[in-house]
Amino acid sequence: MNLVTDAKTPETLTELIRTLERSEDLRPLARECGLSVRELRKRLSRWRRDLDLPAEAVGRTGASDATTAVEFPDLPEATSLDECPIPEDGSNVLEVFTDGASRGNPGPASVGALFRQKDGPDLCVHQAAIGKATNNEAEYTAVVQALEICSRWGVGKVHLFLDSELVARQLTGAYRVKSVALRPLFQQAQHAARGFKEFRVRHVRREQNAHADHLANRALDEQ
Repeated sequence: MNLVTDAKTPETLTELIRTLERSEDLRPLARECGLSVRELRKRLSRWRRDLDLPAEAVGRTGASDATTAVEFPDLPEATSLDECPIPEDGSNVLEVFTDGASRGNPGPASVGALFRQKDGPDLCVHQAAIGKATNNEAEYTAVVQALEICSRWGVGKVHLFLDSELVARQLTGAYRVKSVALRPLFQQAQHAARGFKEFRVRHVRREQNAHADHLANRALDEQ
């Protein structure tokens, strides 16, 4: 299978991805990846955009370290903490960034979450492999597991950030949950959310959720 047909051999990963995007037939590669051609093209486009980000613009909210030299801080695992690590000084709002990953959709899946004090430091993280699931199931499971951790800590105010527009809009009531598979996860998230004095959901761009994305993918890599 030869998908690279340009006369000039790609010398960088960005050039290779652009070459693949221009390929007239991605079906063989899509089959090997367990994806539709449409989904593969979407991912190639997304990865290329990430690679085109200037290094100085990446930082804490940049692209995944799978394609850049970004390093995230080594933080404690949230499930190992008996109490919420939010400092007494500063805001009492806990910001939670969640993401889910699925390689195959459905396929091996995982979740990642970053816990941060509002206007303060990153506090701890959570990552876990969850078996076989779709992307949306992984996204919801990440939310559920993160909110359950917050509930166990007795947190009063939680602001949730995620890059899945579908899940964000369903949690805020803008979209109905039509999927039978997602409805139980939605109900678990709603049940956990009702236990907080203040709960907000915000959809963010993928690059603003890079740390959670990194954690989810690392959980898959470490299986």
